[in-house]
Amino acid sequence: MDSYIQAKPRELMPNTNSDFVRVAAFLWRRRWLLLILIVVGAAAGVGLSYRFTPLYKADALLIPSDETLGLNAVSGALGGLGGSLGGLASLVGIGGKADKEGEAIETLKSRSLTTSFIEQNGLMLILFHDRWDPVAKKFRAGLFGRVPTLEDGYKKFDKSIRTVVENRKTGLTTISVTWEDPVLAKQWTQGIVDAANDLLRTQAIERSNRNLEYLRKAADSTNITEVKATIYKLMETEVKKLMVAYGGKEYAFRMVDPPVVPERKDFPQRLVFLLGGAVVCPMLGFLLIALRDLKGRVTQ
Repeated sequence: MDSYIQAKPRELMPNTNSDFVRVAAFLWRRRWLLLILIVVGAAAGVGLSYRFTPLYKADALLIPSDETLGLNAVSGALGGLGGSLGGLASLVGIGGKADKEGEAIETLKSRSLTTSFIEQNGLMLILFHDRWDPVAKKFRAGLFGRVPTLEDGYKKFDKSIRTVVENRKTGLTTISVTWEDPVLAKQWTQGIVDAANDLLRTQAIERSNRNLEYLRKAADSTNITEVKATIYKLMETEVKKLMVAYGGKEYAFRMVDPPVVPERKDFPQRLVFLLGGAVVCPMLGFLLIALRDLKGRVTQ
C-alpha cells in the first residue's frame, strides 16, 4: 500500500522527455517543410521591410548650462534669506524654490515651443507632405473631411518625431529627432534646442526688466535707508541675471554631444525583419498543420 502511494505521484507527473522526443520527431519528419518555411519567412520579412519608409534618428546630449546652475544657486540663496530682503525678493518673484533645470526641460517638450518651431520653419508642408496638393496649394481633406492643423503637427512631432529623455542621476538630457530625411533630422534636433535656449533667454530678460522696474519704483517711494539698501541688493542680482541672459547663446542647455547627420537607418532594421519572418512563418505553418491534424482526429 505504501509503495503504491509513493508511486502514484510519479505516475501523474508529465513525462517531459517523452514530449520532447515527440516534438523532435514531428519536426524531423517535416524538416524540409520547416526549412522551406524558414526561407520563405525570412524572404517575406526582408520584402516587408522595404514597404516601410526608412527613418533616421539624430540625437544630442545636453547638460544644464553654467548659467542655469548659477541661477539655481542664486534663487535658492535669496529664497532662504530672512527679514526684509527675503520678503521683498519673494514679493517680486525673485528667489524661492526655483528649479531652472526642470523648467528648461519642460520648455524643451512644451506645446508652445513646438508649435512655434513648426510655424517659424514651415514644417507643416514637410510633416504632411503626402496630404499637400501642389496645384491647389492647400492640404487635401482626409478622413471626415479634416485637413491637417497646427495642433495635428504638434501631436505628430511630439509623439513620433521628437523624444526627450532625462537622466536624473547624471543630470544629462538626450533629445532625439526621427525623420525620413537624415539632414532634416539633424537640423531639427539642433534647431529645437536653439529655440528653447532663445525662448528661455527672452523670458529671463523680460522677467528681469519687469523686476528692475518694480524695484526702481519701490526704491523711489521709500526714504528708509535699510529698505533702500535691500532693494539695491535685489537690483544688483537682477542686473547680473540680465548680463547672463545677454551673454551666452547656450543660455539653458549646453551640448555635450551635438547632433550629426545619421548615416544608418534607425527603422526598418532588415536583420530584425529577416529573423522575425524566419521565426513567425514556421510557427504559423506548423500551427496550421497541428490544427488540421486535430480537426482530422475529431471528425474520425
